[in-house]
Amino acid sequence: MLDVSESKLAQYVFHYVSDSLVFGEEAFSQPEVMLEAAFTQLAFHKIDLEQQYEFFHETDIGLNEVYTYAKSIFDQESSFLEQSKNIAKHLQSSSQHPNIKSGELFIGLFDQCVMSTEVKKVLAIVKIDEKEMFLDVKNDQNHLTVSGIDGINVKKLNNMAVIVDMGRDEPPAVFIKTKKKEDVVYWQERFLKIKVADEHYHKTNLALTEVKKYILKEENFSNTEKLGLLNKTLDYFRNEEEFQVNDYIDSVFQKVEAVQKDVIVNTVKPYETVISESAIEKAEKTYKRKIKLDSNIEIQVNVRDIEQVDELIEVGFDETTNRKFYKIYFHEEE
Repeated sequence: MLDVSESKLAQYVFHYVSDSLVFGEEAFSQPEVMLEAAFTQLAFHKIDLEQQYEFFHETDIGLNEVYTYAKSIFDQESSFLEQSKNIAKHLQSSSQHPNIKSGELFIGLFDQCVMSTEVKKVLAIVKIDEKEMFLDVKNDQNHLTVSGIDGINVKKLNNMAVIVDMGRDEPPAVFIKTKKKEDVVYWQERFLKIKVADEHYHKTNLALTEVKKYILKEENFSNTEKLGLLNKTLDYFRNEEEFQVNDYIDSVFQKVEAVQKDVIVNTVKPYETVISESAIEKAEKTYKRKIKLDSNIEIQVNVRDIEQVDELIEVGFDETTNRKFYKIYFHEEE
């Protein structure tokens, strides 16, 4: 995991990327504390540190533009401004589509970042294509004035890349966040040209995400059945070394129609892989464990086996009140 709590912003610059480029002509350093905190939040806010990427090229990694510019900055920090302009030029050439907006490009070089207990340099690249109106209220000798400022919200999601210098003999680690799914093509594939560093993690994560979507959307399953199936899914991934879709279906679903089976197979067959434990840990944080009722009551369920769910929670309908109910069985309160 990347820790930037003690990081220092060594250099930073803004360029403007549109049909014509506007370069920042000076690289700034040592911003005052509040500004540095804002830039740090802009660079790392909501970045996905669970999924690591790496640069690639079909013939020669040295022909990957962002890789080459980033390595030059890490090797010789005095080249920061020059290489930041090269990054802006490459982004412009990768953004030739009417749906890609013009905007500011923030590039910052951070020192004193920590990854796996080692201190690292990090290059952050953020494309900002939307500004917001902020109100600036000033009190001058008990006289209040209000003006509008067109500015950047540092907490807002942007297209982002964080490149970690892993050392002269190791390829940089890359982490990204895209504003929209449609931005993946130009940001990830054309501009950065990166691929997943851990294919097993990536496929396990996708498989867990897709089967979760299927279970939650399937109307033939009750809420308690969905909870049981999600927990059995996690059990399957915990206990098996490889994800095989047909074996998964046989292990998790007691009854599944041919049409349902085809849907699952067609969705997750491409993600068959050696199972990644770290991907399971991530999924456990997001898998549903609650039944939400329209009476603003939530029932949290932590049992893993679907048979246990059926034994502990009973669903019924009260004809007198014309309402559904849950009956919950237990031995003692804790």
